[in-house]
Amino acid sequence: MKRLFQFLAVFAIVSVVFAACDDDAFDREDAFVTVTVTENGEYQHGVKVYMFEKDHSPSSSFFKPFYADDKAVTSRDGSAEFVFDIYVNDDETYYFAVFDGDECLGSVRVNICGGESKRVNIDLGGVVVDNYVIKSIVNPTMMTVHNVNYQGDANNRTFLPIQLPAGTVRWFYCVSSNFAQIQSTLKLSTELSRYLNPVDGSLGDALSTLSIANGNADCSVYFIKDNENLDIFCDKSGLFTYFTEATRMNINSGIVDVDMESSEGANWYLGFENPAPATDIYISIEVCALVRQE
Repeated sequence: MKRLFQFLAVFAIVSVVFAACDDDAFDREDAFVTVTVTENGEYQHGVKVYMFEKDHSPSSSFFKPFYADDKAVTSRDGSAEFVFDIYVNDDETYYFAVFDGDECLGSVRVNICGGESKRVNIDLGGVVVDNYVIKSIVNPTMMTVHNVNYQGDANNRTFLPIQLPAGTVRWFYCVSSNFAQIQSTLKLSTELSRYLNPVDGSLGDALSTLSIANGNADCSVYFIKDNENLDIFCDKSGLFTYFTEATRMNINSGIVDVDMESSEGANWYLGFENPAPATDIYISIEVCALVRQE
């Protein structure tokens, strides 16, 4: 009888231990995250989306496909949706990402609880790093600006619209001006993302570290905020107002930091002027913004 009581006591203790260890399992529930992937507004099909837990964030060395917590999900039957079924407890953090090899093309952070369903998007036009994203506004492009004595319909001035997203903290452009068609090879948004502090959005010494090849043709770049002054600039019809924060006179190459917030988004302009009397110039330009994620 004594042995029976001893057995029952041990069984009761073991049962309590197992119950305590399994409490977390009982608290967990299924949650569903549906991910879409877009680039330049177009839904992407056939790519693979990987999932990571919070300890493997974009700022860690483990943010690579090899360390993903779940196998990559590929969209099915032509759909642009990637559905993840996650077994979660309370508020937990996950990251979802698209890669080219080990290079992250885009990612998004999700906080989710058991029983919830959420829909999120990965924008391949930007690289998400925790609370901030360096978003490409104007992909690397080349513009022709005619000379002062050009005889055609255009003159020696042209412009580029800059559409900043809501949440813009500051924005940047790199420019290279040449007499020949030489495209800048600097990927500004990608390079700035490498220096981005995931906590406060600072960029360290990125701007003093990055550089582009020197151009050989001077140009002037004006930061203009409204259509009225843009028209005056383009038509050469009088004096126009521009802002010195992003204006550069007689520049042939460089990276410009526009420390100007646009929390609601904005449609602004960069105006380009070629001072050369008889020679067209070719301007390579790229624009990106540091955007705070809500």
